[in-house]
Amino acid sequence: MRRKEFLNVVLMIAASFVATALVAQGPPGGGRGGPKAGQTVEKIRLLKPNLYMITGGGANTLIRVTSEGLIVVDTKNPGDENYNRLMEEIKSVSNLPVKYVLNTHHHPDHVGTNQKFIDAGAKVIALEALKTRMASDPRTKDIPGLPTETFAKDYVLKFGGAEVQAHSYGRGHTGDDTMVYFPDLKVVMVSDQITDATPIVDFANGGSAVEWTQILDGVLKLDFDMAIPGRGEPKSRADVEAYRTKFATVVSRASDAIKAGATKDQLASQVKTDDLGWQFNAAFYGSLYDELAKK
Repeated sequence: MRRKEFLNVVLMIAASFVATALVAQGPPGGGRGGPKAGQTVEKIRLLKPNLYMITGGGANTLIRVTSEGLIVVDTKNPGDENYNRLMEEIKSVSNLPVKYVLNTHHHPDHVGTNQKFIDAGAKVIALEALKTRMASDPRTKDIPGLPTETFAKDYVLKFGGAEVQAHSYGRGHTGDDTMVYFPDLKVVMVSDQITDATPIVDFANGGSAVEWTQILDGVLKLDFDMAIPGRGEPKSRADVEAYRTKFATVVSRASDAIKAGATKDQLASQVKTDDLGWQFNAAFYGSLYDELAKK
């Protein structure tokens, strides 16, 4: 075989292997026409008797089934497809109507289809601060479905033989974080107060790094054995305790750096977080500096 022909054969074989590998891997991010992981509403999962979780399509959604109807926590990103899929999964476990919806904070992936539930006859219950920020945040002010009933700090819903508590323990991820607790099942929805990735503080909407652990302190006073994050898998009480320790470590290290003379511009380089598995951006450190400087 001549050299040129031999090279052509080699190139054809190599191209074939590359094509096969790409097909096996699938297109990056789900392909041009396909959704990225977590974008679509997934199958409903039983967590405990009469309590279900649906991941994907936005933040985690909880469904509490009672004898008189359903209670839903968080309604995912806006869009008919998300709502339709959500209801499809909900109806796979109960044909009873959704009577109540609770939101854990105002971000789009938690309140996106509120209006659909309101139109179907549900009451949306949320913190007063959540309603205010949902109406003013550029990301949510045009999303319909403001809460139809609000409370200042704590709320107890007794319905269909079930009890659901909503508590505001302070500022953290946002200024309207709400912990939703199911005392009979020992389950608490902690929303984005716990995340598998680097924590995000929405300082522009009342969030606080300094007060973040205060919320987790409130959660840890509850009698629970399962904590549901905004995204990701259920956590144990030990997971919540460990997360609180990690966040307190960040704030403590930043405070020590400032006491040692670190300026606002220097703080990011003075706080070690690689051992915690977190990488904050410069804007986070700037806002954290401002918070600590006020103390």
